[in-house]
Amino acid sequence: MSRILSFRRVGLTFSAQIYNQIVILGVQLVQVPFLLAAWGSERYGGWLVLYAVPSYLTLTDLGFTSVAKNQMVIHAAKADRTGVLRVYHSVFALLLVATAVILGACILGVESVSLTTTFALGPLSESEAKQTILFLVGSVVCYQFLLLLGSGVRASGRPAAEVIAAATARLLEGVATVAVALVTTRVELAALAVLITRIGMVIGVWTWLRIVAPEIRLGLKNARLDEIRRMANPSFSYMLLGLAQAIAIQGPIVLLGALATTQETVLFSTSRTLARMGTSAANLVNFSFAPEYSRMHGEGNRSAFARLRKIHVLIGLVGIPAYGIGLWALGPFIMALWTHGHVAVVYPFFALMNGAVAAEMLWGCLFTPIAAINRHVRLSYIFVGLTMVCAVLAYSWAVSWGATGVAAALLLLHVAMSVLVLLLRPRG
Repeated sequence: MSRILSFRRVGLTFSAQIYNQIVILGVQLVQVPFLLAAWGSERYGGWLVLYAVPSYLTLTDLGFTSVAKNQMVIHAAKADRTGVLRVYHSVFALLLVATAVILGACILGVESVSLTTTFALGPLSESEAKQTILFLVGSVVCYQFLLLLGSGVRASGRPAAEVIAAATARLLEGVATVAVALVTTRVELAALAVLITRIGMVIGVWTWLRIVAPEIRLGLKNARLDEIRRMANPSFSYMLLGLAQAIAIQGPIVLLGALATTQETVLFSTSRTLARMGTSAANLVNFSFAPEYSRMHGEGNRSAFARLRKIHVLIGLVGIPAYGIGLWALGPFIMALWTHGHVAVVYPFFALMNGAVAAEMLWGCLFTPIAAINRHVRLSYIFVGLTMVCAVLAYSWAVSWGATGVAAALLLLHVAMSVLVLLLRPRG
């Protein structure tokens, strides 16, 4: 019976992840034409710049909400309510302090610079730009609290509900942005709509969680500085892992933009986007399994944990080669259709990129059960180091071989990480 319930939870979470991906793609596809038509390309371009700047503040929690999510599920599986609240309240206190610092610094920073001089914002005035960016900063801060509430939802045994809440928040934000754009060209009002939507979602999830899981209450009573200290290393290493992954994804474009031709930059970007569709699919599976790993670890059920990992790895060992072979066979046709013949698949570059993505999918699968129990510290720092080495190699090889050299460096990075995750994974 427990095995059936376990697979049911994974299945429900997987379904929720599919809904999340549909929302992400739907919002991206629908927003662009509506906002372009309503605002024009220059105003929309200014909005994109202002929207991108506060996104870097998502790292200000230093990875604590991600680590807290796993730790709270582990405590909940042990029926350790005090442990759940200790983590929950400690991270809540940390976010309150971080929020005060961030908002104060952003208000002072925005008032001290000229945004229209610093960025190309098209027809946006200085006043519009400053109001917009402050509203967007506020929405990013609200999102951190939504993530923390998501930890409470997951700890209550409802990982699918956590995903659905986050996806629904994203959907409502997209709808609110388009709705405002259809009425007015004032982008600051669109930013305000995003902020109000996020505040509403935070209040909604908080209220719902109080009803369905009153034992997991947000507060400060159980906050402990020692708990923050215990979580610091796993949290910081998790944050660095995300930064390194961002560098590995976005860095090559910057590098090729400086060293290669525009044609090679376009070739790399489009080929990578096509190849990484498999990564998105793999993440659907990985994110669906992660909450169950945390729960089984907290219960001390090693046999069930090992059995789930075998099934997870088996899915990867079947799915990853199938995707790679399919992409190898259909890649040229898909690329020609997608780009209307403007970009063609080039070998050996495309084969190297395909291999790099397959290796990334493999180590992502192997890494998921490790990260789900917060035992990722050593491997996270190793990946950061490997990424720095890869950056040096990518620069050197880009000078000689352009996009092909960068793809070769990425392949080396992800193959090395796959081997190391397999060899260095925790045994206990």
